[in-house]
Amino acid sequence: MKYITTVDGQEYEVELLEDGRIRVGEQEYQVDLREVDDDRVFTVLVDGRSFEAALTNENDHLDVIIQGVRYQTEVVDEHAMLLRQVVGDSGALTEDYKLEAPMPGLVVLVPASIGQGVDEGDVLVILESMKMQNELRAPKAGVVTEVNVQAGDNVEKRQVLVVLGAGEE
Repeated sequence: MKYITTVDGQEYEVELLEDGRIRVGEQEYQVDLREVDDDRVFTVLVDGRSFEAALTNENDHLDVIIQGVRYQTEVVDEHAMLLRQVVGDSGALTEDYKLEAPMPGLVVLVPASIGQGVDEGDVLVILESMKMQNELRAPKAGVVTEVNVQAGDNVEKRQVLVVLGAGEE
């Protein structure tokens, strides 16, 4: 999965690889992340170098503090970035939105049903991949026009799971 990560205004493309490796631009790193304190403090091992990272939410953005230096960050996955191209300035979908599987996995739950009105952020599908459950959410308000999976289905990357109609409820 690729992410567009902005750190203090500088944009980076970050890709999660296998075996704890990540790629930032053209450079690969071996990374191990361990939670120290209630989802806010972590130890991070990057290519054998140890860091402590603390997370804070401030003014609708995530700050990361490493070795006493605060970095303002934003992380957007590749699907959300594509969605930004589909969403108009009004914040409403300008065309149908196809929720695709960001990775291969097992469908755990499908709370969405055809004809259901959903709000921005509503969970449409819960997908398990690499022992983690991922909540795939509605990017904007709309109406579910297609549901192509059910709990127990195995899906492939980029398989269309749910389609939202462009019009708001």
